[in-house]
Amino acid sequence: MKERNTFSLFFYIRTDRLDNSGMATLYLRISSNGEKIAFSINRKVESTSWDISRGMVNPRTKDASEVNNFIQSLKSKAYEAYRQLLDEQKVVTPSRIKEIIFGTRKRDLTLIQLVEQHNKQMEAGIGYSSTYGNFKNFKTTLNYLKEFVHYTFRKTDIMLSEVDQSFISDYCLFIQKVKKCGNNGTMKHLQRLKKVMNIALENEWIIKSPFARVKIKFHPYDKIILTKEELEIVENLYVNSPKLALVKDAFILSCYTGLSYVDLKNLTRESIVLGIDETPWIITRRQKTDIKARIPLLPKAIDLIDKYKEHPKLKGNHVFPMYSNQKMNDYLKELAKLAGIEKSISFHCGRHIFATVITLANGVPIETVSKALGHTDIRTTQIYSRVLDEKIAFDFDKLRKSLNID
Repeated sequence: MKERNTFSLFFYIRTDRLDNSGMATLYLRISSNGEKIAFSINRKVESTSWDISRGMVNPRTKDASEVNNFIQSLKSKAYEAYRQLLDEQKVVTPSRIKEIIFGTRKRDLTLIQLVEQHNKQMEAGIGYSSTYGNFKNFKTTLNYLKEFVHYTFRKTDIMLSEVDQSFISDYCLFIQKVKKCGNNGTMKHLQRLKKVMNIALENEWIIKSPFARVKIKFHPYDKIILTKEELEIVENLYVNSPKLALVKDAFILSCYTGLSYVDLKNLTRESIVLGIDETPWIITRRQKTDIKARIPLLPKAIDLIDKYKEHPKLKGNHVFPMYSNQKMNDYLKELAKLAGIEKSISFHCGRHIFATVITLANGVPIETVSKALGHTDIRTTQIYSRVLDEKIAFDFDKLRKSLNID
């Protein structure tokens, strides 16, 4: 059912607030959609000359013409403001109508302006309310929006009211066809645009969300991991280059701790403490979610941390020297080639390997893995980790023994 806007004007005087000469101040009350606002219109009339039923000064009274013309002018401006807000698909409020009538209305943000403003706030909050990774992703979305608006509208910006379901469908196709993004990458860009449009909705810059009937659907996919045998090949691989050797060790450390690139980069000595079992644990907060991860250190992880204790490239009290994420991923592709592994691995694969090959495949309960990974919901762990054939075989072997089946 289509929403119906209500709107009315009421001019009146306050007889209980007469000045010394018996003059009453004239007020205007604007009502719209259950909201009201009342204010003086800077005119005074004799209380005895006010015609309540007509909402104006009695025409026979002195100076009635000037006041009544002013009232009529305000009425015309108010109805024009009402129509303007409807045409712009803005939420009609008494305050907005008043702003338009008296020329104090602030210009509403346009799409690109709004995303830029959002990104500036996000950048200022890096390390507190946001992360550099998220800010970088929103920057990419902003660039795609700029390209799309220019490509489609031959403009540098558009009004928020122009962002409708058709805009979203065309933007989606643009990202897929022109920017060559897959489904899940495209959905991420739509998620970011939806977040910004929800800000516009909350501030009443738009009447309804253009995403009301848009489904953002991600396709499930198997995450790239190394098998136990492939991981052993990488571990035993001899490399001449100090850079490749460092990247190899960082990747293996991720495989045995489940730490992401940014969490390993930020890891300091203070985060390594004795756990409840009197062995070294990593207790840290994940940058992405700010959730605490509790990871008992396995022997290989301890050896790698000790190996780099005195490394000249260590910064401050950090545990491991790291290159940029992009360089790490480039070097990992070189390592995979040297190891004869035909998989396009990235540093984040280490986290997947920890969840599957190192923990789940060796009988660690998924609840424990979830805590170690620092997930907020075990369902995230279920999606994140892939149960291997070896794990299925291991579990069914235990079942056979339990049931005494040969």
